[in-house]
Amino acid sequence: MQAKNDKPQAPANQPRKRIKRGQRSKRMYLLLAGCLFLCLLAVGAGFALNQFNKTLDIVTADPYKLPDQPVVEKPYEQKKSIAFVIVGVDTRKNIGMLNTDVLVVAVANPVTQKLSMVSLPRDTRVQIPGYPGYRKVNEVFALGENIRKDAEFKGKPVTENGMTMLKKTLNHMLGISVEHYVQLDFEGFTAVIDKLGGITVDVDRDLVYELPKQGVYRNLKKGKQVLNGEQALGFVRHRIDRRGDAYNSSDFDRNRRQQQVIRAVAEKSMSMDGLTSLTAVLDTVGQHIKTDLSKDQIKGLALDFASFSSSNMVTLDNGAIWSSPYSLWPREKMQAVRTALQTEVGVAGPSEQLSDAAVAEVAKVEMKAEKRTPAPKPKPTTGTKEQPKTQKPAKTPNSAPEPTQEPVTPPTVPDGNSEPNPAPTDSNMPPPDILAPPAPATDSADIGQTG
Repeated sequence: MQAKNDKPQAPANQPRKRIKRGQRSKRMYLLLAGCLFLCLLAVGAGFALNQFNKTLDIVTADPYKLPDQPVVEKPYEQKKSIAFVIVGVDTRKNIGMLNTDVLVVAVANPVTQKLSMVSLPRDTRVQIPGYPGYRKVNEVFALGENIRKDAEFKGKPVTENGMTMLKKTLNHMLGISVEHYVQLDFEGFTAVIDKLGGITVDVDRDLVYELPKQGVYRNLKKGKQVLNGEQALGFVRHRIDRRGDAYNSSDFDRNRRQQQVIRAVAEKSMSMDGLTSLTAVLDTVGQHIKTDLSKDQIKGLALDFASFSSSNMVTLDNGAIWSSPYSLWPREKMQAVRTALQTEVGVAGPSEQLSDAAVAEVAKVEMKAEKRTPAPKPKPTTGTKEQPKTQKPAKTPNSAPEPTQEPVTPPTVPDGNSEPNPAPTDSNMPPPDILAPPAPATDSADIGQTG
């Protein structure tokens, strides 16, 4: 094969001219596939191949484009950063379609050659612009999809969906314009890693993760090892451990493992083994990845990031803490993340007031105030019966009932789970459950959740 005839890769300190441009572009696309959680530029890895344009046509077919939005092929603007959210969704039929267990906001800066990323714990407290109250961030996508399904069911114009609601919620939280998304389902996650021949990961501890009813059995031993796709998914998503609560993993454990897998995939993609797996990766990518990045933007990113390496990946620390029922970010960590992302995007600061729903110092005060809201106290009973009060007529013929104005609220997502949900042993850690939103009421379209 041609790969066997190629010379070994040059060390990093050798001149870049020894690497052919096409080879560098392929390597960069696969590398960025790892950096963007196997979502974004894996398809671009084959832009020198005939299959590339076909794959791009599939990947860039945006299922979340609103009906009134014109179809526009966005041009790539050189030296302009691109901010996007990486969304890992669970589309397995026996688990549920709208469980966004992976949320990562990333900024690709072609000038600094940096990819800055911050993981959002699934229970992060957020405020959805235009709606009252607070939600967990992993509920937002499902709420937006319920709104879309409900509008379609009632024959009304669709003005909102899961991705549009998620984007504007993140904009309101972080102070940058998250214009794009890259969505990967977990079946694609496992398939792409398998096509790469597995990834090398140092498992931090023994993990026993079994869901017999769903046919899932994962048992990972501590230590450095090569994981296949299903094992890597178990490593990233591990929560409930069969051995008991003391062995469960928190959101924070999962966030660390996400970043670890991203780097492992990036390193594998840079290897000759990763390059020889290119065609097989492209065969898989189109089936499991969706994005609203244009074909021109994907090609432009690959060229501008041709010399990118995993050392240019910057992981931002959210410092999240658990305060039931939410994950909260300390103020200094939130400000540091906002400043870092805004700097990479190239904006001086937000143009509007940001939501501090996730800021620990603010949220804890608000949550305490909510708990202190006095409830109606029952009147003490006495030995004598209380005389009934004269009731006013419910309504008179000449008077209309007083209208009650209810705030606009998105459809609710009741708690439902596809795994055991034991009480956490430590109140300072998030509950080790994987909550998937169940299907809405029968008058709304099905969102694909099964019990």
